Amino acid sequence: MARKKPIVNIGSTQKKRDREFFKDFVLEVIEDTFIFEVKPTSISLDDDTQTLFTLVLNGYRFVYEDLVVSDSKDYLDVYLYGVKQIENYDVTFDSTSITITFTESITRIPTDVVSDFDAGKNSFEIKGKITEIV
Repeated sequence: MARKKPIVNIGSTQKKRDREFFKDFVLEVIEDTFIFEVKPTSISLDDDTQTLFTLVLNGYRFVYEDLVVSDSKDYLDVYLYGVKQIENYDVTFDSTSITITFTESITRIPTDVVSDFDAGKNSFEIKGKITEIV
């Protein structure tokens, strides 16, 4: 004689709960991977060579959630006139600002970039897990 299978009625509550869990999970992933675009609050050139930029984001901070990486550069990308800058800058931060200092010259005429910024043109753009401090 074969053993009878038990009759388990999970009903629609289990399916509904699974769908809600999955929907919440997807929304959490989307929110976690959202990248913000910000403009630097100030741009300056170094005093010695007048070729290395320093960008400052006053009133911004990194969005640290579950994952903390060892290098702050993993949290942002810097673009100069739409061209992504790769591994040629250092990032430092404190509780109220983020500072990006370039380690090599990235343009032929750096003073034009600073004057464009001062004139209100968007020369630099920073994309990453950054949020404004409210």
